[in-house]
Amino acid sequence: MIFLFSLSVLGAPVIDPDVEVRVKGLVCPSCAIGLKNAFKNNSYIKGLKIDTKKGFLFLEYWNIEIHPSKIKTMVKNSGYEVSSIKWLKKKKPNRYNKP
Repeated sequence: MIFLFSLSVLGAPVIDPDVEVRVKGLVCPSCAIGLKNAFKNNSYIKGLKIDTKKGFLFLEYWNIEIHPSKIKTMVKNSGYEVSSIKWLKKKKPNRYNKP
């Protein structure tokens, strides 16, 4: 049982997300590959986690935030559309739908 718990902890990235992005059409692990590739190449991203069951992309920044329009562009270039963006740490608007 300890072995199974250690696998589940090692398999999932542990991040402290700054932003929660709801992505339309994100429903399976194969869908997440394009998003992961788009965001992992950005030097401002410290970590990312994708929840395909709920359609969320969680981003953790290093020190510099990415503008919401840039996030929308990166998601759109991956073939998806942003439903909403929610800041989890800073005093920003709760939902951001238009740049």
